[in-house]
Amino acid sequence: MLESTALLSCTDPVLVEAFHEAVNSISDLRLDVLPGMEAVCARVQKCEVPLVLVHVGEGQEDKAGVARLLETISLYKRSTATVVLGDHADPEHALTLLRQGVADYLTRPFDWNRVTHLLDRLTVRARLAVPPQQVAPDHVSLQCLGEREPFYYASVAATSRFMEQLRRVIPQDTTLLLNGETGTGKTRLARLVHELSPRCQEPFLVINCGALSANLIESEMFGHVRGAFTGADRDRRGKFMDVGRGTLLLDEIDALPLDLQTKLLRVVDERVFEPVGSNKTAPVQARLIAASNRQLAQEVAVGRFRADLYYRLNVVGFYLPPLHERRYLIQSLVMRFIDEFAARQNRPAMGISSAALRTLQEHDWPGNIRELRNAIERAVALCPTEQICVDDFPEGIGRKAPRTGPGIASCPPPLCASSSSNLNDAKEEAELARIASALHKHSNNRLRAAAELGISRMTLYKKLHKYGLFIRKQRQPQPIG
Repeated sequence: MLESTALLSCTDPVLVEAFHEAVNSISDLRLDVLPGMEAVCARVQKCEVPLVLVHVGEGQEDKAGVARLLETISLYKRSTATVVLGDHADPEHALTLLRQGVADYLTRPFDWNRVTHLLDRLTVRARLAVPPQQVAPDHVSLQCLGEREPFYYASVAATSRFMEQLRRVIPQDTTLLLNGETGTGKTRLARLVHELSPRCQEPFLVINCGALSANLIESEMFGHVRGAFTGADRDRRGKFMDVGRGTLLLDEIDALPLDLQTKLLRVVDERVFEPVGSNKTAPVQARLIAASNRQLAQEVAVGRFRADLYYRLNVVGFYLPPLHERRYLIQSLVMRFIDEFAARQNRPAMGISSAALRTLQEHDWPGNIRELRNAIERAVALCPTEQICVDDFPEGIGRKAPRTGPGIASCPPPLCASSSSNLNDAKEEAELARIASALHKHSNNRLRAAAELGISRMTLYKKLHKYGLFIRKQRQPQPIG
């Protein structure tokens, strides 16, 4: 665990004391108070700072100071989060700052519970960072949580706080928000929380908010009564009712339309819902877990996600880092996957060449642990000997390639010189290239890709299946470091 430093630019002694108390309640975080923005910018230029808090008054000088700070962060390519503290509400200035990349804009009187949670969340990655001497240890052993389908994690100090918090919230009914790229194991983690909780004998259900059109998602969530809309010829129970006292995972929550976000907010706040077309309320008894492969704070900043719903879902948040940020974990995962698939395929004990292992450690893994697992399964199946080599890996592993969106191998080249002589084949190739390009542009967000293509999300969903671009969420255990 590393101690990280947050910076505060403020001359109000009352506010300084209050922020010192808030920061002191967060482990491994300390607060440095600097006299002005020049000192703050100088510190940001010198080193990486996880968080800067800036108190602004009515004057233009304070606003200009924030602008200089944002320019410095951009110029030096820092990952610094900025929170602006205002004495009075200024919606126009706040909107401008949020569009420029400020993490949040707070005004007095401050909600200190929210402030503390915000400080904790914005600095958690820096405080859990792996020290330089631990970035690439010779060997990292895997620990597991759970028995039937164990959840693997690395035996490094960086995961200690993650696992401590996870064990603490598992037996509770706390709402969780899981964030991380596709393939990092969010669904597996949600299932693990359910399997180890007192609700383990109840159902575990998943609603994929990015796979259905808006009207179908609402019916999928809440159900509907006969005659609620065209085609509703019978009553239908939704998953909020089917899950009972179990656990409900709202996957790809960032794709939920704004009108449904409003309805979901009421469900989370009041713990009741109504089926579509009905006036009768039903209680929500399930534990809720939300998952997103996009940063919801950024979605809030640009107006695509409701801030109030975000804060209600993000009671306890867990970030699952991509595999390319945890390369120290690859060797242990590879050896475990080789043993697993060799046993499953009734093959003798297998190994891997040093060149092949080095290739895996250098690959960028846009599909994260899921991609690694699939690559090893393929290699074990195709390897003619008892030692896996580079030639046994799928095409693309072993050569540097640009990172692409989750679920897409690469963005196809332009098809101006198609080799297909058949007109229908050529049309399909052009359609495939256009869809893949839109998905690549929007980081595999199907809602936005469909909007750019001018088709419904359901139509896009069908085409993804047609062309083999859609990857279903696997129900296999997904490790984390």
